[in-house]
Amino acid sequence: MMQNHALSAYQKTTVETADPVALVIMCHERTIRDLEAARRFHGDRQMPQAYDKIRHAQDILTELLVGLDYERGGIIAGNLSRLYNFMLRELIAVNSQKNTRVYEVIVKMLAELKDAWSEIHRQYSQEAISLKEQQPLGGSGYQVTG
Repeated sequence: MMQNHALSAYQKTTVETADPVALVIMCHERTIRDLEAARRFHGDRQMPQAYDKIRHAQDILTELLVGLDYERGGIIAGNLSRLYNFMLRELIAVNSQKNTRVYEVIVKMLAELKDAWSEIHRQYSQEAISLKEQQPLGGSGYQVTG
């Protein structure tokens, strides 16, 4: 019980202190895990559990969708909107059609998006480190040494 509480606290802190790009990556990772679990449940004919995972994946995709910044994101935000909406429609269809191929398609798309976001995060982190190294010691603009 104590371990679960500690894990929950750690996960909460990780999410609350993550930068926006890291949060997007975490959302993609969790959605992928949910859909892989849903596919397994679906294959085992454990439909209530599959629907639970699908619903959670839909919730995350909806949050990614409403979090898009069309002013700053421009065409990319529009393209992401179309992709997320496509995924949401397909997940609704999987409930009615029982087509398990949908899981593979969406997981592949999400994995590619996650990889792209990870590359952006890597580049952003390197630029931030580079800028920090260029700042004078103390970061206030004052030189500490003579």
